[in-house]
Amino acid sequence: MDFRPQSLFFALVGEHLLGSTRPLSGASIVFVMNRLGVGETAARSVLQRMTAKGFVSRHKEGRKTFYALTETGSQILGEGGRKMFTGWRSQDWDGAWTMVRIQVPESRRSLRQKIWSQLSWAGFGQVDGGTWVAPGERELMSVLDAEQLEVSPIVICGRPQPPTTDDDLVGAFDLDTLSAEYAAFGDRWQVFDSDAMAPVEALVARVKLQCEWLGLTRLDPQLPAVLLPQDWPGTMQAQLFGELNQRLGEREAPVLDDFFAGTLE
Repeated sequence: MDFRPQSLFFALVGEHLLGSTRPLSGASIVFVMNRLGVGETAARSVLQRMTAKGFVSRHKEGRKTFYALTETGSQILGEGGRKMFTGWRSQDWDGAWTMVRIQVPESRRSLRQKIWSQLSWAGFGQVDGGTWVAPGERELMSVLDAEQLEVSPIVICGRPQPPTTDDDLVGAFDLDTLSAEYAAFGDRWQVFDSDAMAPVEALVARVKLQCEWLGLTRLDPQLPAVLLPQDWPGTMQAQLFGELNQRLGEREAPVLDDFFAGTLE
C-alpha cells in the first residue's frame, strides 16, 4: 500500500514527538522515510515544507539538525492521535443530530473545499451539496475557523421527525466503503508477524501501521454503535491495531535512543 510522504511524516513525528520534549534527528526522519519508500530528496522536501508552515521547528547541534513539534503541530497531531487511539464513538447517544447548512459561492471554491474537508474530519456526513449532519450536539465554532464561518452557516440541533428517520440520516455516510476498507486492513495485518522483527524493522512497520490506521480514522465518522450495522468490522480492527501497535512499540524500544540521536544504522 502506497502512502503520501506527508502522511508518513505525520505518523512518524506524531508517535515520537507528540508530548515529548526530546527533539528528533532529521537524519533519522529521512532514514525511516527512505525505508518506507520515500527518496531522500522527497523526505527533505517534506521537512522543509513542514518547517515553513510552522508545523515543526528545527535547530542545529553541531552538524546535526533536530526537529521538534510547534504548538500548532502538537494541536493538529493531538487531534489526529485522539481519533486514532480513542475515537469519539458514543455508546450513550441521546438521539439528537446536528444539521449544518452552508452555501459557498462558486467563486470561493477553494474555501468550500476546506469547509467540506473540516466537516468530514469532524464526523459530519453530506446529505446534499450544502447540508451536513452528525449525531449528537456539535459545536461548529470548534470545527471551522473565522474565515470559514464568514459564510454564515445555519446550525440546528434536534431529532428527526417523520417521515425522516435516523436511518435516512445515516445514509449521508458511506458505511459500505468504510466497512470494505476496514476488512482490507484486517486482511493485510492479521497475518503480520512482529515477533521475529529487528528493532529498526519494527519501528518502520509501526509507522506504516499508524499511517494506514490514521487514514481509516479520517474516513470514519465515529457514529454511535446503535447506528452501525451489527458486527461492524471497525470494532475488531481497532482491537487488532491496538495489539499490533503495542507489540511493535515494544520491539522498537532498543533503538529509540539511536533514533532520536540520528545514529540509526
